[in-house]
Amino acid sequence: MTILSSSWNVASRLHVRRYTGGALLGLLALVLSPLAQAAAAADIDPSGRPRIGLVLGGGGAKGAAHIGVLRVLDELHIPVDCVAGTSMGALVGGTFASGVPAEELERATSAIDWSSTLGKEGLRDRTPIERKLEGTTYTNQLELGLKDGSVVLPGGLLKTQDIEDVIRGLINDARFQRDFDHLPIPFRAVATDMVSGQMVVLGSGDLSVAMRASMSIPGAFSPVVIGEQVLSDGGMVRNLPVDIARELCAEVVIAVWLTTPEPKAEDLKSALSLVSRSMDVMIEANERAQIQTLTPDDVGIQVPMGDIGTGDFQRVAEAIVLGRAAAEAHIAELRRFSLPESEYLAWRDSVTSAEAKPVHLAEVRIQGLRQVSPAYVETQLQNLQPGADVDSRQIKEDTDRLYALGDFERIEHQLTGPPEARTMEISPVEKSWGPNFLRFDLGLSAEGSGDLLAILRADHTRAWIGELGGRWNNSLQIGRKTELATEFYQPLDQAHDFFVRPAVRYENNLQGIYFDGEQVARYYISDFYGELAVGANIGTRAQLSAGLRSGWVKTERDTGSLILPEQEKEGDSSLFLNAAYDTRDDIGLPTRGSLIYLRYVHSGSWLGGEQDYDLAEGVFTKSYPWRGDSLSLILGGGKKLAGDLPASRDFRLGGIRSFPGLRFDELRGTNYWFAGTSYLWKLADIQPLFGQALYAGLRLQAGRMTGRNDLLRNAGTFYGIAGSLNGRTLLGPFILSLGYVDNDSWELQFTLGRPIPEGSALDAIH
Repeated sequence: MTILSSSWNVASRLHVRRYTGGALLGLLALVLSPLAQAAAAADIDPSGRPRIGLVLGGGGAKGAAHIGVLRVLDELHIPVDCVAGTSMGALVGGTFASGVPAEELERATSAIDWSSTLGKEGLRDRTPIERKLEGTTYTNQLELGLKDGSVVLPGGLLKTQDIEDVIRGLINDARFQRDFDHLPIPFRAVATDMVSGQMVVLGSGDLSVAMRASMSIPGAFSPVVIGEQVLSDGGMVRNLPVDIARELCAEVVIAVWLTTPEPKAEDLKSALSLVSRSMDVMIEANERAQIQTLTPDDVGIQVPMGDIGTGDFQRVAEAIVLGRAAAEAHIAELRRFSLPESEYLAWRDSVTSAEAKPVHLAEVRIQGLRQVSPAYVETQLQNLQPGADVDSRQIKEDTDRLYALGDFERIEHQLTGPPEARTMEISPVEKSWGPNFLRFDLGLSAEGSGDLLAILRADHTRAWIGELGGRWNNSLQIGRKTELATEFYQPLDQAHDFFVRPAVRYENNLQGIYFDGEQVARYYISDFYGELAVGANIGTRAQLSAGLRSGWVKTERDTGSLILPEQEKEGDSSLFLNAAYDTRDDIGLPTRGSLIYLRYVHSGSWLGGEQDYDLAEGVFTKSYPWRGDSLSLILGGGKKLAGDLPASRDFRLGGIRSFPGLRFDELRGTNYWFAGTSYLWKLADIQPLFGQALYAGLRLQAGRMTGRNDLLRNAGTFYGIAGSLNGRTLLGPFILSLGYVDNDSWELQFTLGRPIPEGSALDAIH
């Protein structure tokens, strides 16, 4: 019994120890299980596959090739666990990480109107009519600022407003996720802090802002300012952020970079080409360092881009094809990451964002303005109203309308509050280089006879004076037509529908008198007057104005025979009515849209006036686009209605724009009509994004001048034909024309930049 009892006690103790040990192990497993699961989720995929980090390099328009690579990854059923991108790689990568499948990303990107996004396509139609009629620069788009006696350049030469709208439209509700780790696919964008010169990795905040910061090429696009950091394109420090992807999640990396052929030595002789190449060298150096970190387990996809350049956004479709071809060359390497179809589709569903729904607005706030009136901004909002349900298209329509006002660098906006009652916070960013603006312009014109005419012009505007937004405009022009003017444009209501405009102007115009094609005299016609106009703006396309003008006019012979009567300063006071309607896409060589311009003048003896005449004048033009070409029709005419029209008020025809084949001022009189048509064949694109192209033109015209003060023998109707080479270029619009008129006049003529006035309502076309 003792032996049995002892044996039982030993067995019992062994059993208890085994039971207690099992319970402790079970309890320990229960306690540690959540930690183990978290660790597994962070470091080890349940399927046992390595975590894949996708790295997309920068390259401007070339970056569309990344979409082709994504399409191949999708077809091979390869999941992506995190994304790091720079510049255009950040745009494509951030959109993909926000839950947009590759197929949808390709469709959306291909549908983008890059001429509108990066250029000025469509901007003029949204521009307020008073700004259209104030004039424009022709030889450049540069608007300088004047601050504390110094000239200030804008932060970027290209607008960013539409780029930001495109990004917001691509990522939709992902903007509301402030932590990029919590996007459907974790994401990082790389930018460069221009203050410290260091790399900045963006992993939180507004996703659209991070993407835009990463692709803000210095000088081209204004930087993104976040706190003390001034962020520009990340390509300067990390064009291919392989190391960032490894830090984020990657056990293996799929890296995609874009290459172009090295330039030839003979192509690197100009200062501009060397500056451009220096940026490429800097980017390629940091990119090469990252490529060298790739291991045999990684996949590096180099995409040869051929002659597709950084700015060739019109070739996005070609770039996508090249990306696909490059990825397909690595199919054997990529297949090892493929998942079974069911597993891949489950992954794809888990990271695909739902389609964005309209947002219900409970409130709309205008904030951050220092000079521009919030009430004025509110009058421009048509869709964004409290109680409205709006989608991304409607939001873009209103923000585009605000940007076109001309007062803002860009329009920032965000939605806050609960999903069922959002608050739209609109923060227009006023131009940092204002409110005093300077513009400079140049015009040249030459004729086969050897005459070379030129004008130089400078314009100053002090914007947004007072609560209603008055503007003080000043101009100085020298050359063929000298001009010194100052005016004050004062809106009378918050919407700027009505205005008053006092002005003072001095003009001195050199004009010629011809006898059968030969200039026999030149006269200076000088005008000095003050005027007060009131008017109404009808949308962005039409304006009516009326007013009183009083001053003096002087006619003085410069050279040649005494043909026109010379006159000392004689008073000229008049009432005037003006009407304008303008829908043209461009003021220099328009290819679509219409212009109607009408004026009536009644001059009398009030306010010291010594003249007595009535006149009316008008012009109509319509341009029709067709397969990249353009057909234009032009009708114009002017007539003395009553009294004696002084020689200084004569209508004039002749010149490359009004009647090619005739020289400046060849036809001169008190009544005229004109009809013409022209066809422009597009020969080649220079820079499609900015509407720059070369055209071959054919023009037919007919006109008649009566009540003439010239010495031409032909008193009937003139008919003409002209062939031309036309273009919109970086230096402005130009025309090279060879014209023939049926009075046996041949004339080779050329003009570049700002048009030189030719003396009739036809000048309003240009």
